[in-house]
Amino acid sequence: MNINVNIIYILVAFVVAMVAVYILYSIIIPKGLTKEDKEFQLTTKNILEHVRTLFNQEEYALVELLAMKYLERMPSHLEVRQYLAEAYFRDRKFNNAIKQCLTILKRDPNNISTKKILGDCYVRKGLLSKAIKEFEEIFDYRSRDPEVVRTLAELYRETEQVYSSISVYNILVDLIKNNDELAKIYSILAELNEETHDYPAAFEAYKTKLSIYPTDVETNKKLTELYIKLNNYPKAIETLLYMLGFVTEPKALIWVYETLIDMYVETEDYQKAIEYSEKLLEVQGADTYKVRTNIANFNLKLENYDTGISILKELVMMSQSAYDVTTELAQAYIQQDQYEKALEQYMTLLDKATQKEVKNIRALVAQMYIQWAIFVAKGGNYEMAHSYLNKATDYDVLNPEIYYNQGIIYYEQNNFNSCVESMLKAIEYDKFNNYHIKYYLKLSEAHHELGNLFEEKKALSDLLKIDPKNAQGLYRSGVLYISLHDVKNAEECLNQALQNDPNLIDAKYNLALLCESNNREKAKDLYREVLEEDPSHEAAKTALAELMSTEPF
Repeated sequence: MNINVNIIYILVAFVVAMVAVYILYSIIIPKGLTKEDKEFQLTTKNILEHVRTLFNQEEYALVELLAMKYLERMPSHLEVRQYLAEAYFRDRKFNNAIKQCLTILKRDPNNISTKKILGDCYVRKGLLSKAIKEFEEIFDYRSRDPEVVRTLAELYRETEQVYSSISVYNILVDLIKNNDELAKIYSILAELNEETHDYPAAFEAYKTKLSIYPTDVETNKKLTELYIKLNNYPKAIETLLYMLGFVTEPKALIWVYETLIDMYVETEDYQKAIEYSEKLLEVQGADTYKVRTNIANFNLKLENYDTGISILKELVMMSQSAYDVTTELAQAYIQQDQYEKALEQYMTLLDKATQKEVKNIRALVAQMYIQWAIFVAKGGNYEMAHSYLNKATDYDVLNPEIYYNQGIIYYEQNNFNSCVESMLKAIEYDKFNNYHIKYYLKLSEAHHELGNLFEEKKALSDLLKIDPKNAQGLYRSGVLYISLHDVKNAEECLNQALQNDPNLIDAKYNLALLCESNNREKAKDLYREVLEEDPSHEAAKTALAELMSTEPF
């Protein structure tokens, strides 16, 4: 049977070819014809019918040959020329097709079918601006043609004319009945509206798509990401919990659980983070090592130190290098002020660390010694604190925090000269000015205690160059001006300090002292504010009582 069908196809093709040859022959016959010859000449209608037949049979080469020969004698035949243009287009001869389209449009400027062929040619050649111009004109006549509207929307999108693209896609949704295509359009609309920060419209597009396919994983995922982008964590959590009802593919399920856990971390609901981390452990392909590490950290956040440390110790035993988890275990010990155990973990890690890891571990050891020093200094053991800070320098001599904390301890010991030296060293080693403000502030206080008013003023000036609105720096500058009897600058600095930190009681109290001589009512109001914030402020109580008892008659 198939053999017979193939034979029929071959015969039809042969007949068509012979007819085409005959037509070509009849066109090429010289003008001096006999009466009998003229009877064989084909009419215009016959030509059009044969061109149409060949075109429908996708015999584009024959269409081109036949049409070109005919148009040499009858160039004004626009229908034949249009078939020629479309044959060139189908045959991917876009330049030839464009040439034929432009010829037609010179004679028939409003030929929409030809404009469409021309626009399609421009699209294929990447001449998008020209394509848009043609399709905009076509749209004026065929605004309900889905193919035209879709092409124009895509062209706007491709040329980043986002608002125009949104407008045309919104027209397209009213013309489409197929749910699959509608869903794709709403996805595009959602992305475009996100791009223009029209988030309500983006949400509407996502939700409309979900009304068609409620369990579409990718759309629910993008909706969740948009909620997260806008910090709407409750709605993100709600969507993720909904997704758990239908997501089964392991990779997608891992994403849902990991994102849900991240949301609970953001909202500091560590108990829920633990609950869903334990569920994540059951999913095929989940990184169990990472998940268990997170569970340990969440327990530490909840101050379940025994549970957190127990999990971390198990993970250390499971891994060959265990760099990350060992450092986390050491940090857990530090949180409990178990510095010896933390040091033990760091030393174990140093023994098997790579060259790249050694520098980081030594920096962590130095930081641990700093915290250890602060811990013992709080108990009054300054000698031990200095000893630990000196050990910190063995591991990271350039860490400015070593010298800052050294200076703090010297300050508490009333050794202000040594405090100044340490603060200057901290400033020198703080290459990126990360901590300059607090270093300059403590430096100014040490100079103040030493009576070095010039050096104190310079330290405060350097501080305020970095942060002109620093309330503590402005307050200290105000106190300095008081000691220099510069009332105007003192009031200005104290007022600025309170503008930047209205709860700075010391600034309020010192400003009240200044106001006693020229504005007693303001001074009383300030003392009252101080006492509202700190009822135990004895100096303010005494000053207010004296003002009240010495009211002028």
